[in-house]
Amino acid sequence: MDQLIERIAKAPVGAKLAAVAGAVILLTVLNYFVISLRLGPSISEVNERAVRADLEQAKLDKEFTEKTAIANNLNQFRREKELLEQQLREALAELPDEKKVDELLLLFQDRAQKAGLEISTIEPKSPVNEKFYARLPIPMAVTGNFHEIATFFDSLGRMRRIVNVTDIVLDSPKDVNGKMVLNAKFLATAFMFIDPSAAAAKPGGAKR
Repeated sequence: MDQLIERIAKAPVGAKLAAVAGAVILLTVLNYFVISLRLGPSISEVNERAVRADLEQAKLDKEFTEKTAIANNLNQFRREKELLEQQLREALAELPDEKKVDELLLLFQDRAQKAGLEISTIEPKSPVNEKFYARLPIPMAVTGNFHEIATFFDSLGRMRRIVNVTDIVLDSPKDVNGKMVLNAKFLATAFMFIDPSAAAAKPGGAKR
């Protein structure tokens, strides 16, 4: 060590300066690595990580907002579906399928009897298909006074199922035990729901 110091002391000024400069550079480099190891990542690395974290958080926030909107829309769609199903059930009550024709005729007979009428004829005809429903013509003839006939027509209009009464003809008035009795002929038209695809698949499914 003494010999090294002695050599440096005897060295030219330029060599001394070069040695000092080299020592300073070496110490600076060593100091940088020591500080880096002690303090961890550099400021630029920390900043880069912060930017990446912000971007990831923004992505997660966007996904959360989108999924929340989807969930809210799903609940709305479910409520609308339930409402449409309820409306369909109510519509089908007014437009039942053809399997309930016999039930309809029994209702006609019951309401005619309660009105005081006597049914002369009731003859359902073949349904006439439309796009999603069919018209069921039912020519009828009843006997009774004017009030009884009007009461019967009113009761048909109050039915949950849609029934139209047209082509009314009143004739042959006669006195029966002091009661003016008429013959009433008319067309009662009920309506039935049909599946358009099923109707199209049948040979006679087209509109007649």
